[in-house]
Amino acid sequence: MVAHKTGSFQRALKSLGPECRAALVYGPDAGLVAERAAALADAFAGKEKDATEVVRLDERDLGDDPARIEVELRTVPMFAARKVVRVTANQRLDVPSLKALLESPLEGALIIEAGALRTDSALRKLFDGHPTAVAMASYADDDSVSDVIDAELRKADLKIDSDTRAYLMTRLGADQALSRAEVAKLALFAAGSGHIGPDDIDAIVGDSAEIAVENFVYEVSGGDAKEAVRQLARLDTASTEPSVALSALGRHFTLLHRIAAAQAAGVSIEQVWRSQRPRINVKREKALIVDSCRLGAQRLLDAIPLIQEAVKRSRLNPDLDRALAERLVLTLTRRGDGRSTRERA
Repeated sequence: MVAHKTGSFQRALKSLGPECRAALVYGPDAGLVAERAAALADAFAGKEKDATEVVRLDERDLGDDPARIEVELRTVPMFAARKVVRVTANQRLDVPSLKALLESPLEGALIIEAGALRTDSALRKLFDGHPTAVAMASYADDDSVSDVIDAELRKADLKIDSDTRAYLMTRLGADQALSRAEVAKLALFAAGSGHIGPDDIDAIVGDSAEIAVENFVYEVSGGDAKEAVRQLARLDTASTEPSVALSALGRHFTLLHRIAAAQAAGVSIEQVWRSQRPRINVKREKALIVDSCRLGAQRLLDAIPLIQEAVKRSRLNPDLDRALAERLVLTLTRRGDGRSTRERA
């Protein structure tokens, strides 16, 4: 059957014919692969979803019984109308045996869940070219994450504006299943309010260490050494190494330099925002503009090697990492007077 590319998953689900009894879902995002495998299981079950037995098999199951997949697919379910067998791809999965299995009638549907597969993968070739099977590539993108947000907030009767949505997407991770869990938690937190705001996101999405790292880099670029050091202390309490904060600081100053250089070249700030991946935190846009203009492209460029050297030294000397981080903060903010330059502005 046709190999469906990422982005066409919903269309592929609707186009599955009765002759299709096996599917391969693969991609680097394990959460997204698992979600789509679950959706495929529902599609195979059809209207008899509640009367369908779903059997999960992994490497341990196949290690105990290499023929377990065939046994399950050739056994009529005793207490269900249909059976769906979901298998996590592993080294014990025998592709020639699968090929032979797919050539004969089965009592259930088969779903294989795999990680990223090369085009010359034997497993992928089998499903790509088989008349009763389908292969589906699954790669997370902004649209799929946006669909997750829409689905979860719709169930909770909550609305979200475009800027807040963009901010939420910067807070969500790469794993789609975990992202869905975070959005569901957010929806529960804001239940009854009618809408989601940035403050709701700050309160419930992401951990305190992540927020402290973000606060730290903005306090440094804003010139507030005292507050930046306080954020380092918060990270220490959360058992987060200073090198993590320093690495984030390097990325932050690189972004500031990119913004300052673009503005110096006559590029509009709107164009800068649109070109950024990942998207800019909407709550931080004003601070980014102020800090990039105040520091200037050259000063930012000069600061980046200092940060990189501090990261290197903190990793080589973990006992001194806190002292190295604080020294760097003082170096980068020494022209200030201890108060945020944004406050003085």
